[in-house]
Amino acid sequence: MLHWLVVLIAGAMIFQLASLALRPIRRMIVLRHLRQPFWDETVDQRVSNSWQLALVGLRDAGWRSSSGEAPREFAKRVGIDGLERCATILERARHGIGIDAADLTDINVSADATYHAAREKIGPVSRFLAWIRWPLT
Repeated sequence: MLHWLVVLIAGAMIFQLASLALRPIRRMIVLRHLRQPFWDETVDQRVSNSWQLALVGLRDAGWRSSSGEAPREFAKRVGIDGLERCATILERARHGIGIDAADLTDINVSADATYHAAREKIGPVSRFLAWIRWPLT
């Protein structure tokens, strides 16, 4: 009986280590999809993906929005370059105001700039811990 208990505990530890090791790969795939989706998505979903990309970078830097906080209020509170433009386009998409190709390009560029600007402010240990953190936002 002791032999099977040791095997069970060892299996559980190996499973936990494997899931921890796969987190950076899962993060890379998710970030790649948020930047350039693997399949066709609606414009509203692409806007949402860009917003999520910006939120991942902000979460890495320690910023979180509260549940009742509007995106533009959050952008003003954080004060990171590009986030306010992302929030403006996101709110336009949420309220059904037409989004054109220029807006989509603009939010993609702004979200990527926000992601990188937020991550520049953290140290190497925090960057490493962000790669193994799940969920991303």
